[in-house]
Amino acid sequence: MIRLIDLVGYAAPMVVLLLTKEMSLRALGMLSRVVVVILSIVMCLLPVWLPHLIFLPMSLLRLWDILTGTSGDSTKRQADWLRQNGG
Repeated sequence: MIRLIDLVGYAAPMVVLLLTKEMSLRALGMLSRVVVVILSIVMCLLPVWLPHLIFLPMSLLRLWDILTGTSGDSTKRQADWLRQNGG
């Protein structure tokens, strides 16, 4: 059984991740997706469970991009490519 103090201990380092508005929104979105996935599994709601399970890794990758500082690189490369190729 997990105690409340254990949850606080796990949550404390996560606060560091919530330093920017976008990061906090991404983290909150991922948390809500996890809750919806758990709830939909318990209630056997496949149409609700599946899309949230698919989007969860996407949100995780986007948060990883933000944390590692590579969030704007692909967008800049795409814009440069479009400018060079007349798009």
